[in-house]
Amino acid sequence: MITLLAVWLASPAAAAPYYQEEPEIVIEMHGAQTAPVKTVSIWDKNALQLTRLFRGKDRTHVLYSVENVSTKDDILRSANGKEYAFVRYGTNDGDYRKFLFKAEDPQTFVACAANLKDVLAVNLKYGVNMGVSLKDFLRVYGSTATASALEDETAGKTLAVYKQTYSDVNHKIPAPYYFVFDGDELTQTLAGEKAYADYAKKLTEANEKLRAQNKQAQDKAARLEKQKQSQAARRQPIKALAYGGTVEDQMYMPRVNNPKFPPPTPSKVPAGTPIPVSPF
Repeated sequence: MITLLAVWLASPAAAAPYYQEEPEIVIEMHGAQTAPVKTVSIWDKNALQLTRLFRGKDRTHVLYSVENVSTKDDILRSANGKEYAFVRYGTNDGDYRKFLFKAEDPQTFVACAANLKDVLAVNLKYGVNMGVSLKDFLRVYGSTATASALEDETAGKTLAVYKQTYSDVNHKIPAPYYFVFDGDELTQTLAGEKAYADYAKKLTEANEKLRAQNKQAQDKAARLEKQKQSQAARRQPIKALAYGGTVEDQMYMPRVNNPKFPPPTPSKVPAGTPIPVSPF
């Protein structure tokens, strides 16, 4: 009996509990590999080539396709209130490529511009302002545009105006256009003489209204100052001659009729005579 108990205690199966191995979990994933986006350089392509390349594409596709980094990403509002997504590469007064997309998803491509004439054509067609620098404008139209100026007194600015006979792919017949710049930035594009006359008239009316308001304020200030001086004058005592006085006093000063006090008694001691004072 003792021998059997010793054998059982020495058995490895009795020394440790039994564990069964869990089956290995294997996760299989299936799917096609995403094709890498082919990047393009925009600087060696004009607006027509870029339009062909990105027509029907959305803004996200363009941003990932272009190997350059954009310098401006904004929302532009047209004259009739429609919004567009805007992306610019480069600067306004140097090399640039500008893209216009629909503002609502999926923000599909609308138009692009690679030079000043492209920008002006897109601006006029869609009623937006993609940005035009005066330096860029004068590079193209400096020798043909007629310069003038308009005063915007409400804003304290002098606006530069350039009249240019203009035409583009959407406006075949050349016609006078007015391009208004505030400093270096284009702010208004006015088609025709009437549009310019209406714009100038509004500025003139605003200037005249401001002048009238300033004149009213100045007149009011002058009236208040006059009233203030009049009140101060009334508070000052009026001097009048009762007795004696110099020849000039007797000639020019007003006189007191029937003064209530007697005339002063002349001193017996000449003016300037030292008067001895008792030390006690």
